[in-house]
Amino acid sequence: MFRISCTRFEHLTGAVMSTELPFYKHAKNRHGGVAASLESRLLLPLKTLAHGVSSHVFIDYFQHSTSFARQCCEQFDLALWKCYANEFLRIPTPYDIKRTAKLHKAVHGVSGMFGSLDCTHTYWKNCAKGWAGSYSGKEHKPSIVLEAIVDHHTFFWHASYGYAGRMNDINIFNVSPFKDNLMNGVFDYREDLSGVVPYKICDEEFSKMFILVDGIYPSYSRFVKAIKQPITRQEVRFAAWQESARKDVERAFGILKSQWK
Repeated sequence: MFRISCTRFEHLTGAVMSTELPFYKHAKNRHGGVAASLESRLLLPLKTLAHGVSSHVFIDYFQHSTSFARQCCEQFDLALWKCYANEFLRIPTPYDIKRTAKLHKAVHGVSGMFGSLDCTHTYWKNCAKGWAGSYSGKEHKPSIVLEAIVDHHTFFWHASYGYAGRMNDINIFNVSPFKDNLMNGVFDYREDLSGVVPYKICDEEFSKMFILVDGIYPSYSRFVKAIKQPITRQEVRFAAWQESARKDVERAFGILKSQWK
């Protein structure tokens, strides 16, 4: 069953109307008749996303044509991009990087930390039978993967969604837009402007901020992994600290899923 609170829907309606897209302003159709209501234009894509089905599934319920239902979903995607892309889908500014490094210094007690990188699966209950094999991973259930970098305040500095559940973390990272930002120097440039680097840890100087990851990721200079089999006291302490700090991203995934289950 699909439900959305009145408060959340009113907030979403106001945000969409602020984009001033023509699609949400027309009160009449091309023949001069009464056009579909604003509510139905917003609820159809929301219900489509909630059930994980094609846009034409609910055309009888909303009394829309197949082409108009598809247009509702396309325009809804464009409206959300206009509303939230500049705030939540942007590359961190030098001020953001400096503030994040200061946050992690206070919380985790180490300089130069930007966040934690990981992936999570959301199960696709209504996945088409023809796609089930491509979207089924080790759990043998169709799923879609979200890749994210999160700070201690559970803010998503990077989010890339839509990967097939059959892909593992390293396959997703290889096609991730975040990897492109690392390779083309965009993040390096903003990092230098922030003044965070260079920094020292135990009298050793580092020129790049680091990100906490698990063992499957490649051995990049920015990636800090846990030690699989710690032996010395220092290794045990480091492994415990790394695993504890990476709880930030797990906590963020838990909050996100609890909001949209």
